[in-house]
Amino acid sequence: MTTSLTIWLLQTGEPLHIDADNPRPMRAMNLADSLTKAGHKVVLWSSAFYHQEKRHRSRVVQRINISSQLEVRLIPSPGYERNIGPGRLWDHAMLACNLKRMLRDEYSLPDVAFVGYPPIETAAVMTSWLSARGVPSLLDLKDQWPSLFLDAMPVRLRAFGQLALWPYFHYGKVAMHQATGLSAMANSFLQWGLDFLGREKSQDDGVFPLTSLQAPLKDGDLREARLWWDKQGVFADGQMFRLAFVGSHMSVFDFMPVRDAAMSFAQQGAKVQFVICGDGGFSAQLRSMMANIPNVFFPGWVDRVQIETLAKRSHAAMTPYRNIDSFTRSIPNKVIDALSLGLPILSPLQGEVADLISKHNVGLRYGTDSGKTLIECIEVLRSDTKLHQKISENAVDLFERDFSFDKVYGSLVKHLEMLARSRRSQ
Repeated sequence: MTTSLTIWLLQTGEPLHIDADNPRPMRAMNLADSLTKAGHKVVLWSSAFYHQEKRHRSRVVQRINISSQLEVRLIPSPGYERNIGPGRLWDHAMLACNLKRMLRDEYSLPDVAFVGYPPIETAAVMTSWLSARGVPSLLDLKDQWPSLFLDAMPVRLRAFGQLALWPYFHYGKVAMHQATGLSAMANSFLQWGLDFLGREKSQDDGVFPLTSLQAPLKDGDLREARLWWDKQGVFADGQMFRLAFVGSHMSVFDFMPVRDAAMSFAQQGAKVQFVICGDGGFSAQLRSMMANIPNVFFPGWVDRVQIETLAKRSHAAMTPYRNIDSFTRSIPNKVIDALSLGLPILSPLQGEVADLISKHNVGLRYGTDSGKTLIECIEVLRSDTKLHQKISENAVDLFERDFSFDKVYGSLVKHLEMLARSRRSQ
């Protein structure tokens, strides 16, 4: 039996156990629950500002006991209105300052820590504090900050950008250097971190994909969801070939090929429907782009039961990410969600997702480098029912083998236990 450990998690920008309306768990909640289930005590440090809802959970430091095994500690910060802008940078700077103040009064030590990156500043503060006290830590790379900002600049301005972003590059390297190991959602993403740091991979590093717990759904909830979709005109009558997208409407998605495909099938009078769920900052432009195309439907936000019900009435999942480095190096959660639902993936992504589709036959790729358009990919799935069925089966098999919740988080728990043991043996 594994000795009970005290494990710290630092993860900001995610829902917490204290948030209302049953938020969808992400890395912080999933790992905390897995660790407590394994018999460990968890202290979850996070921002008092709720990123998703742009509101303050608290204006002051708070310590909230969820159970005898789980404590949430809230770090205050100013907050911000926009995801991109000086307000968020200031918030992160103050978050790090307040974390540093809280740690000055902290005398108890964890056995090991899991630290989310970014924010860069808080990660640097936490890993430095832990390293100075001999506590091992695993730095979890979620985004390619600050390289992501530099890559977004015109080439002629990158020299200036490198200078302006120098403090972030410095603190990014501090965070990675002070951590015992690095973790990421995909091999290419981990390699970016190792290249940024300038070292080879070690046994302290690991890859742990983004995935979610697939809890059983209640029969009553499923009946309600089926009735809800019937009222929306999204029927389970087998007459319509349906493609689904579920997520925030953001500029990181390229919906132009989706629009072209929808227009083409509408003009043909083909029974092909495009269901685009969710909302976001790009919604107005997206709805304008799809205006007057009769086979495109926007149902708004949908919950997990409605998503799974829609999946059973759909034939493929649209994952129209732009080929940005942070996506080509990772396997985004929408791709993993599609696998769990047994939906063939339609994607223009190169890199990790392209390799996944090619190696495991779990979808089709479109775009200039693939030689196929989205229209052609849809036609292939419509015309070859045996191929469609095989791809769907492959998706479920791959999810169970490589991306299931128990496998991923079980491995992550064992990795943290290994880091703690290595410290104790020194």
